[in-house]
Amino acid sequence: MTNEFSDNSITEKFSTSDYWYGFLIPICFGLGGSLFSLIVLLVMDGQFSDYSFLFFFVILLHLGHLVLWPSSAVLIVFQGVKSGNSLSKDGALLSLKLYGLWMVVIIAPFVWFATSFNGIV
Repeated sequence: MTNEFSDNSITEKFSTSDYWYGFLIPICFGLGGSLFSLIVLLVMDGQFSDYSFLFFFVILLHLGHLVLWPSSAVLIVFQGVKSGNSLSKDGALLSLKLYGLWMVVIIAPFVWFATSFNGIV
């Protein structure tokens, strides 16, 4: 009985690790890249001697959660479909759904606020 239980827990651990791989890797790439560049921009406030350094981190700030997150999730979905790993595919699909929620709840109000008030607040 204990052998069956330990075998099931080992296969369950591998199964859930594939799911979490598909779910967390896109989020870590997207939000991690954006958060890293935001921290660099806040720490180096006004100390940029070269504007190309500033532009690089501003572009990375926006591309992290706008491009890296969904593109890495789509890549993992295609990889999961091709290899037959449905758990990583399901995790990446949930990550894409969370990305849609992120865009509607967080990003869209900020964009509306920035375009509507145009700095006259």
